[in-house]
Amino acid sequence: MVAISLLIAMSLVQAPAAAQSGHISGRVTVEGANTPVADAQVTIVLAARTSGTLGPPQQTSTDQNGRFQFDDVAPGAYRISVQKTGFAPEMWLPGQPASTLLQVAAGQSVVVDRHLQKGAVISGRILDANGEPVPDVQMMAMRQVALGRGAPSRLIPAPGRGQQTNDLGEFRVSGLPAGEYFVAAMPNQMRFGGARVASGGPRTALVRTFYPGTTDETAAMPVAVTAGAEVDNISFTLQSAAAFRVSGSVVDEDGNAVANAMVMLNGDGRSGNFGPGRSARTEGDGRFVLVDVPAGSYHVQAMPIMTSGGSAGIGSVTSFSTRSTPGAPPVPPPSLVVTDADITGLRVVTHRPTPQ
Repeated sequence: MVAISLLIAMSLVQAPAAAQSGHISGRVTVEGANTPVADAQVTIVLAARTSGTLGPPQQTSTDQNGRFQFDDVAPGAYRISVQKTGFAPEMWLPGQPASTLLQVAAGQSVVVDRHLQKGAVISGRILDANGEPVPDVQMMAMRQVALGRGAPSRLIPAPGRGQQTNDLGEFRVSGLPAGEYFVAAMPNQMRFGGARVASGGPRTALVRTFYPGTTDETAAMPVAVTAGAEVDNISFTLQSAAAFRVSGSVVDEDGNAVANAMVMLNGDGRSGNFGPGRSARTEGDGRFVLVDVPAGSYHVQAMPIMTSGGSAGIGSVTSFSTRSTPGAPPVPPPSLVVTDADITGLRVVTHRPTPQ
């Protein structure tokens, strides 16, 4: 009798907690038709909740009838995205009003249908100044977005995946929603050299180039595509520009040189620089040189290479910001601006691997 009473008591305690969970279900179909889309990936991300911490995204796939379901959904506001190869991704994007978020109350079952648009394709070929194909160029379709509040519009990568050119210089960017795009070619010039780089005269490097063959994004020509259509004649020549060197040293918190650390220079997307970066490894005295760096705004980071058990920390440029506190939320790396000259004497502080 005591055991039965205990079981009933436990049920009464657990019931309210279970009732707090909500449910999200729905169906994914082809836009303009009732055709189900099977095996589409559906993701929900908790954007805001009344208590607790934000959890990781939840994912599921649609069944043969295009249906999906999420159980045990915490109350809150959700971003939802749906993706499948061959279709334009359907997702919530930054800058959209909060009203486009999916609101789930305690114990509520929400039904939401999504419609995927047949993805458009932009294809073509990338050549060098001699008319030869250029392989391994990262291709990106970009859209012009107004940031609002009086700020000028700028180009940002469109949803979906970019692609690299093949050995014939050919590319094919697929899964694009209908609209206008600016096609950018970004040569992959990651280097893994050390510090001993000979100096020389003026240097040039292949740089980000927009269709029809300009480094100036304001002179780029838009390419219009419709749902499910392909524009296949987008061929242009990569351009060169003056290139510079960024050199300095990597040290730990005590000012000691860090050898064999990977130094990475990546484009600062906040300034519209989405191109591939540069990379180099430090020598025994902690020195490094990053070569063929075009003018632009960049992030600098350094990561020690682990040789035994432990975890590596990512450092930041101390002349631009203070070091982050262990356990604190990540802080965007500071910007390093390269204009018209080499940069020397850069000091990067990083955390050494922690032995375990």
